[in-house]
Amino acid sequence: MSLRAIIRPSLRLGVNLVLAYRLEVAVQILSASIVALLNWSLWTAIFQDRELVAGRTAAELTTYVVVAWIVTTFYANQIDRWLSARFRSGNIAIDMLRPWSLQAHLYFRDLGRAGCALVLTTLPLALWTGALLPLRTPERWQTWGVFGVSLLLAHAISFGFSWLVGMAAFRLRNAAGLAHLKATVISVFSGALIPLDLYPESIRWLILLLPFQGMSHVPASLFVETVPTGELWRPLVTQAVWAVVLVVLGGLAFRRAGRIMVVQGG
Repeated sequence: MSLRAIIRPSLRLGVNLVLAYRLEVAVQILSASIVALLNWSLWTAIFQDRELVAGRTAAELTTYVVVAWIVTTFYANQIDRWLSARFRSGNIAIDMLRPWSLQAHLYFRDLGRAGCALVLTTLPLALWTGALLPLRTPERWQTWGVFGVSLLLAHAISFGFSWLVGMAAFRLRNAAGLAHLKATVISVFSGALIPLDLYPESIRWLILLLPFQGMSHVPASLFVETVPTGELWRPLVTQAVWAVVLVVLGGLAFRRAGRIMVVQGG
């Protein structure tokens, strides 16, 4: 099956999956709003009687932490849990026999889910917090386009990680625990909870070499315009390289998993 034949139905399926669970969308907006408000309150308190923290103003850092968390509603997915469940039921064998690329199907399906979440969750959450909190909006018009591209690359990186964790189910028989660990690692090292600029220099350089920063840190940094105009291409290229690397590794892991699979359950 050609890639063109996969894209449209996969995108449509991802949108339909979101629309089928409208209550979950409302719950996600509520929970994300609470965390965003808590993050803003925390860093506002930290900035009392201080002009700069880690070289950033209060407006920049508080906007960063809110945006870094909001974008998780766009790129977060459950591909790893889906793959693990399909493996335990044995239905993954049917998926592997179909004349298509399962990896491409799930990527575009989740891209459809992310696009629907952008309209129903991410944008409403951004507008609501932007109206309620004194956040800093971009001053350069090109920032919006660069930010949009960065979001798409953040989703691709997130998908790549989830796919690799899902592939671990072929060996571990159950990747639920690894999925929990993945969520924790991403929260800590992506900048979604703690701005990466606040890490000690002795370990920050290493964290910035890892792909996790491409999920929340890069989009949030681009949004608050801490990256010079002439260097906007650098973080985008870094994101793109990691996205390609994870996709290639995911494809290799899938081909190897097919040779070692032992179907259990159904």
